[in-house]
Amino acid sequence: MTRARPAARRAGVVWLLAILALTFVAYLPSLGNGFTNWDDPLYLDENPFLRESTVGAVLTTPVASNWHPLTIWSFALNYKLFGLDPASYHWINLLFHLANTALVFVFVRRLAKDRFWTIVVTSLFFGIHPMHVESVAWIAERKDVLYTLFYLLGLLAYVRYLDAKRWAWLGGAFAAFVLSVAAKPAAVVFPVTLLAIDYFRRRPYDARALLEKVPFFALSIAAGILTLQAQEGTGAINRQDLGPLVPRILVASFGLMMYVVKFFVPTNLSAFYPYPENPATNLGPEFTLAFVLVVVLLPASIYFFRGNRAILFGLAFFLVNIVLVLQFFSVGHAVLADRYTYLPYVGLLFALSWGLDPRPAGSTGLVAKRVLAGTFLLLAPVCLYQTWTRCQVWRDSGTLWNDVIRQYPGRIVDAHNSRGRYLYQEEGRLGDALADFDLAIALNPRIAQIWLDKGIVLARLGRPDSALVCFEEAVRIKPDFVPAWSNRGGMRLQRGDIAGAISDFSEAIRLDPTFRDAYANRAIAYSMAREFDRLIADNRRVIELDPANPNNYLQLGAIAGALEELGRHREAVATCDEALRLAPASEPRRSAYSLIRTRALAALGNRPPGG
Repeated sequence: MTRARPAARRAGVVWLLAILALTFVAYLPSLGNGFTNWDDPLYLDENPFLRESTVGAVLTTPVASNWHPLTIWSFALNYKLFGLDPASYHWINLLFHLANTALVFVFVRRLAKDRFWTIVVTSLFFGIHPMHVESVAWIAERKDVLYTLFYLLGLLAYVRYLDAKRWAWLGGAFAAFVLSVAAKPAAVVFPVTLLAIDYFRRRPYDARALLEKVPFFALSIAAGILTLQAQEGTGAINRQDLGPLVPRILVASFGLMMYVVKFFVPTNLSAFYPYPENPATNLGPEFTLAFVLVVVLLPASIYFFRGNRAILFGLAFFLVNIVLVLQFFSVGHAVLADRYTYLPYVGLLFALSWGLDPRPAGSTGLVAKRVLAGTFLLLAPVCLYQTWTRCQVWRDSGTLWNDVIRQYPGRIVDAHNSRGRYLYQEEGRLGDALADFDLAIALNPRIAQIWLDKGIVLARLGRPDSALVCFEEAVRIKPDFVPAWSNRGGMRLQRGDIAGAISDFSEAIRLDPTFRDAYANRAIAYSMAREFDRLIADNRRVIELDPANPNNYLQLGAIAGALEELGRHREAVATCDEALRLAPASEPRRSAYSLIRTRALAALGNRPPGG
């Protein structure tokens, strides 16, 4: 017995290393990927907390319509160490996924004891299943792999608490839960998962078992309120999208069934699965069929496996951890999402693989075991291949949106808008971008961002009148849309309407006093209006908003010219010196700055500023 245990441990380590190696190989293509324009900018270059942040600000300010301070801090640390090198973000996401795969192995081993195939199959398919690619290969989904890391650590601490009966382990579970919620609020169901573990371990639901969960449920409620406030405040939750309750139930049933179907048949995966048109009145027969299957199969499964706590625990784990994303209330515009299965599939895998280990009694049990084994054997190469290929879909915005549009041509507004933005920003294909924007507007003409993007492309194509119409439409649709005001001001300035341009830039600044571009553009308008004092004030504000910006020499040069016009020659010389110090050697404006400096020195009698 003494010799058997070390041998079993060594075998376990070998199997775990093999699973991790296989998972790493499957995800290798993701390490060469770049950023995408789907939420990555919100977490990185547009994230105000990436470069500078305070604990209080990150704790109280939603980012990308969510409250997840730990995720934001992880991005800030990533940026501090590696800047905006996309490889570093992909490496860290993958390392988190490998850590989670190892934790699944350890967690299931704690629960399943020596049931070898339950442990191996659950952790292997958690690692390689292509439905998990979105959570790993999409940089913005750092929150998925991060919250799961602490969620699993919390479950392990709780199991240890049940075994050792030491309160320190329960405290460790609570601490891990706090960190998990701070990474992604989806962790709020953690205390319900603890109750499922109690059921599996045959722990009675007595006063102690329930009272010790009170702090967990209290934190869940608080985190849930914070999340709802963050999402409702930014319009991420659209409570009216589905209308009556019945369509919501049908959509939730469809999502639940599709998550199960795509576990077994992981094909036709997409970053976006659109709602049907008019979901409140136009749901297809597949939604009704899904509802019928849920109503029939779920109670039947509970009844059939009523004597098997392991399978019921696995089903409970799956349902508890996926119920909040079944679109009873519409979050975003997709009917389901691959990333929502990241943690829930642990429960589904546990339930399915439980029957692989024992020697079944009777021919029926043996047939069921062989069917299960055959299913997993067939599924393994499919998962490896699909994970490898899905990682390549996330290479950049072009490959991502091309894949979505290939599967749902002419159906998804966001896909055409995002691909259009990629085409003009990354590839300079203005005509193709314009075609995508036109199609997106045809699908939904009430989205201000699309009109803004179309206006920018039209301006670059030398069609200022058409661009102005687009910016005006964006402002009409969304009166508080700051970039639309700033771009409309730019078009007005280009057409010679200086007063109108200044008015638009001022409105953008009123709406967002930290919007740097509006100050810079208004300074240009003030230059044309020869209002030099105001030009100086706006350019100084531009520098103040981002003191480390390498292009601040542009503002300094403009300030120096204005100072010279105002006869403030000594200040002009000093400012020119600073502009010349910061400007790159290849910057053609250096000659203009030198000329301003020469003129200012001449006005001073060619004396240095301190002479």
